[in-house]
Amino acid sequence: METLLVDNHEEVRAITQINHYLDEHIFDKRKKEVCLVFAIKPTHSFFKLVLLSFYEHKSAFLKMIKYEKNNKTILEKRNIYASENVDFEEPKIIVGNVHEGAKLFVYTNLVFIGEIKGIVYLKNEKSSIYANKFINASFICQNGQKKIINGENILISYEELEDL
Repeated sequence: METLLVDNHEEVRAITQINHYLDEHIFDKRKKEVCLVFAIKPTHSFFKLVLLSFYEHKSAFLKMIKYEKNNKTILEKRNIYASENVDFEEPKIIVGNVHEGAKLFVYTNLVFIGEIKGIVYLKNEKSSIYANKFINASFICQNGQKKIINGENILISYEELEDL
């Protein structure tokens, strides 16, 4: 059995990588058993595309799928200053402040031990943010609406933001 490591953070690139691998093995006399190891848990739509790729190529068959379970939360000390745009794709605990004008794009769970004065975009249903203090923090909803949050020790999730 062969193992193929796939970085599926960008699904289009990952499908291209899988198809390229299958194209390389198309003339092998024996069908290959393949184990795919993904960087993150694949979405249902992506998984369907992977299955379709194996079905169409017929040069290999999918024996096993694994994905790396990242249960570690990263602790980071930093301030985010005005005009900085920062993407958060992994769970983090950050000790520091977010200054006015900074933009946070949150795709996961995020904890700030400090103040947030910037702009926060909760990008999907898995995203949430906690801060010791929100001071005129602007939250931008998926529909483009802007909501200002003030308060201490608040946890805001994607769903709660949409309901506000």
